[in-house]
Amino acid sequence: MVINPRKLNPNGFWLLRCLQDEALRYVVLYGGSSSGKSFSVAQVVLIMTLWDGENSLVMRKVGAAISKTIYEDFRVAAQTLGVSDMFKFVQNCCRCVVNGAKIDFSGLDDPEKVKGISNYKRVLLEELSEFELQDWKQIRKRLRGKKGQQIVATFNPINEQHWIKKDFIDMDKWHDVPMQVMIGGENVPEHLCRVKSVRMNEPKMVMNARTGELEQKPSNAVLIQSTYLNNFWVVGSPNGKYGYYDEQCVADFEYDRLHDPDYYNVYALGEWGVIRTGSEFFGSFNIGKHVKPVEYDSDFPIHLSVDNNVLPYISCSMWQVDTSSGKRVVEIGEVCAENPNNTVKKAAAMVGAVLNGMGYDGKVYVHGDASTRAANTFDDEKRSWMDLYIETLKGCGLDVVDCVGDKNPSVAMSGEFINQILDGEVEGVELVIGDSCKNSIIDYQSVQKDVNGAMLKTKVKNKTTGQSYEEHGHLSDTLRYMVVDACRDEFTAFSMRRKRNLYAKDGAVKFYNADGEFEYGQKVLYVMPNVNGVFVMCQADALDDLWHIVSVAYRETISTEEMASLIIGSGADVCVIECAEAYFPFVRNLRTRTSMPVKVMKEFADVDGRIAATSDYVSERMRFSSMQTDEYGRFMDSLYDYNKDSENKCASAVLSGLAQYVQKRS
Repeated sequence: MVINPRKLNPNGFWLLRCLQDEALRYVVLYGGSSSGKSFSVAQVVLIMTLWDGENSLVMRKVGAAISKTIYEDFRVAAQTLGVSDMFKFVQNCCRCVVNGAKIDFSGLDDPEKVKGISNYKRVLLEELSEFELQDWKQIRKRLRGKKGQQIVATFNPINEQHWIKKDFIDMDKWHDVPMQVMIGGENVPEHLCRVKSVRMNEPKMVMNARTGELEQKPSNAVLIQSTYLNNFWVVGSPNGKYGYYDEQCVADFEYDRLHDPDYYNVYALGEWGVIRTGSEFFGSFNIGKHVKPVEYDSDFPIHLSVDNNVLPYISCSMWQVDTSSGKRVVEIGEVCAENPNNTVKKAAAMVGAVLNGMGYDGKVYVHGDASTRAANTFDDEKRSWMDLYIETLKGCGLDVVDCVGDKNPSVAMSGEFINQILDGEVEGVELVIGDSCKNSIIDYQSVQKDVNGAMLKTKVKNKTTGQSYEEHGHLSDTLRYMVVDACRDEFTAFSMRRKRNLYAKDGAVKFYNADGEFEYGQKVLYVMPNVNGVFVMCQADALDDLWHIVSVAYRETISTEEMASLIIGSGADVCVIECAEAYFPFVRNLRTRTSMPVKVMKEFADVDGRIAATSDYVSERMRFSSMQTDEYGRFMDSLYDYNKDSENKCASAVLSGLAQYVQKRS
């Protein structure tokens, strides 16, 4: 067989070499887009089918994606190689008319499809990152019975926490391979086969199941990394005599380099990373700007920030605050206690071992989730999760200072504050993440923002255990606890001066000290069961000529029984419910269950007009809690973000109704 080298990319030459090496079980091509991975696979599998007459199976996770992607690549590849007349393409199959060998195309929508792959010499997994770990395990086990069977896979390295890296690549040791390809006894010129990198795993000692003897097995996996710069049909051939220089494609990558470095890192440079969606909770976090090599500084104490979710791990980030000039908050390490160490005592012991291993003998300041203060049933003495964590740290010989607050900061507000720090807009405060904190970096990049500005903690399900858990956000919570505690004064000032709307007077809405003790007069509860699908309730207690907003409810999903429970348990002197007629039966039933007077009002026709008319009264006479729960934070975000054209008017609507009611009765 004679092959015109001008038909191939560097990936193609490597594939020709690797697919003839029967010792190689896994041939994996990864890297940037437009690097010719998929097309080179199509070309070389067609060549190998002609050469050895063996069957191949091409798979994607979802079968519907095949016809317009990899199947079309094979059709075009046959044309460019000049072998179209040697293959017959029918639905989901390409058959060689010369030797009868076939290339089948299939989706893995049904895992049962894996069972019939043993008859194939080669299984090609296109977009491996779309497959589950269990798919990979099953394919590995089912491909058996033929000498030299191989799994060929392609993917873009979109997430460093993906199973491909954690459960395949990182499970082995790898060494670089020289950029040298020999085909048919001749060396291919290096400039024709140069890619970004080629690595093979280390040889292994394996016991022969028949003889019982230990045998050294050669490398059985190769990783071929390439970028668009290795595609002669994007940047032209080295001698400029064939291929194609695609100016638009190159310009597009250059645009990403300047404007979207994370996207450029993955899709141009072919490096592991996280692709930004535009709705990240820490939208201002930038690896190039905020991630740096850091070391423990003996001049400053160590702070631990802890989150108690057990899946995927119990999270602990390790910090130091350099106060020599302003505040430089630095994450110096992380401890992620996975199964079987994801219990409170084992997780704390892991942290203690790390600190002792550093030779640290100073005070350890512990920050974390206020909810970990609650007593738990898993301990005979009803000690809280945090009590057990701190007690275990002390048992490791550490001098621990408990800094966990009674209330958590507003998720949305603290996220906004951290983004301001990352943007350099909080004077005197800098945030640095150590480059060794791999899990933290991925978490800060990945966690998304929900419609209320809080964290969107998307759940995933472990198909083996059946357990559902929030994949991201736990280390991000430890970041919030630490930064707010370390920068308490700056956070309070930020909360007062953050973006304001028509309620702001003199640059800020007004707050009262929620920890203070007050002798209130009348207590009024105002309820709107459905404002654009949100149940909103707020209670205002009179203090002389002011009203303190002491509690709120802001919930998108709530039953009428939950509504009744919140209203009855409020402790207010009077309840006013503004609602549509459909809620009147609910009000009548509520009156039979409480001695508190319950008044009902029909929905106000012009809510925006009422908001505008009462805004001065809200600004001058109403005060808001300085310590915010998550729900209070969502309420305040709705208040801050109101404008006449916005649908987010829930808090403003209920406040305007409350203001109108108390004004008329004052």
